[in-house]
Amino acid sequence: MPDQLLVFEAMAAGARLAVCSVPQLAREAAARHALAPGSSAALAQALAGTLLLAASDRRPPQARVDVQLECGGPLKGLLTDADASGAVRGLVRVNGLDRGGKRIEGASAGTAAGGPLQRFDPRPLLASGLDERAGMLSVLRGEPGAEALHRAAFPFAGADLGAALTLFLRNERSVGGEMALEVLFRHGEPLAAAVGALLWASHENDADAIRALGKPLRQEVLHQALLRIENSGAAAVAEEIAKALDLGPLRLEREIRPRFACRCSRERVVRALATLDRDELRDMAARDGGARASCDFCGESYGISAAELLELAAEDPARN
Repeated sequence: MPDQLLVFEAMAAGARLAVCSVPQLAREAAARHALAPGSSAALAQALAGTLLLAASDRRPPQARVDVQLECGGPLKGLLTDADASGAVRGLVRVNGLDRGGKRIEGASAGTAAGGPLQRFDPRPLLASGLDERAGMLSVLRGEPGAEALHRAAFPFAGADLGAALTLFLRNERSVGGEMALEVLFRHGEPLAAAVGALLWASHENDADAIRALGKPLRQEVLHQALLRIENSGAAAVAEEIAKALDLGPLRLEREIRPRFACRCSRERVVRALATLDRDELRDMAARDGGARASCDFCGESYGISAAELLELAAEDPARN
C-alpha cells in the first residue's frame, strides 16, 4: 500500500473523511531509529494521527501540529510533528520494545514475510494498568512567524491514541472529529499496513451524528476494511469505510503525499549555542575544540568549530 493521504467530502452524510496510509514512511522511521517491532508500530500510529490532524486543520499548509505523549507504559512516550503539506517526523522514547512491551535488541531480523495479517495492540506499550499512573497527551499548534502557540493538554489514561486524539478534536473543534488508527503485521513484516482515518462534520449541526460513528470506526470498521482490501490504497479504504458507515458517495477534495521532513539545520544549532554565556562558549572551544550536535529525529550531525564558538562569544559583549 503506497504512502498517501486523501481527503474526501461525503455530502450526503454532511461529513468529510480523510484516510492516511504511511507504511513506507513508518518503515523509514523504524530504520532511522533502529526500532523494534512494538516501538515502530506505536510510532507508525502516531505519524498517521498527526498527519490527519494537520491535514484537517483550516490553517495555512505550513502551520505545524505537534503531538507529545507521555504514558505509563514501557514506551514512556513519543513525539511527532507534521504540517498540512504532508511533512512529518517523529520519535519514541524507548526504541527497543517488542509488541508485548518487552525490551529486545534492535530491529527485527529480516525474514520472509508470510502468514495472516494481525492487528497491532498498543496496550502493552502505552498502558500501565494503573489509573494513578496515567500519562499526558498534549497537542501544540502554531503558524510560521506567529509568536502565539495554542496548546491543549489532557490526561492519557488508556492506550488508544486514536481515541485520545478524538477527545482533543471534540473539545477543540466545533465540527468535532472521530479518529481511528491501525497497524497490521505478519511474520517477517512488522509494518504491513499503517493507516489512519478521520471523520468530521462539514458543519457544526452535523457533529453529533458524526460522533455516533466514531466507536464503530475505531473498533472494527477501519480494521475490517484493511483486511478486505490489503494493498489497495487509501482510496479503496475510504470507499470501504463509506460503505460500512453509510456515508454515501465520496468526492475527492485533495491529495497529500506524506514524507519524512526534518526541520533541523546548522543555523538552528548555531542559534541555540548563541544563547550560552561567553565563558561557557570559550571553555567549550578550548576544552573540546568545538561542538557537535545530533538531531534526535533524523540523526543528522552538525559540527561547530572552535573558531565559530569564539566568534559567537565575541558577538555580544553585553552577554555574561
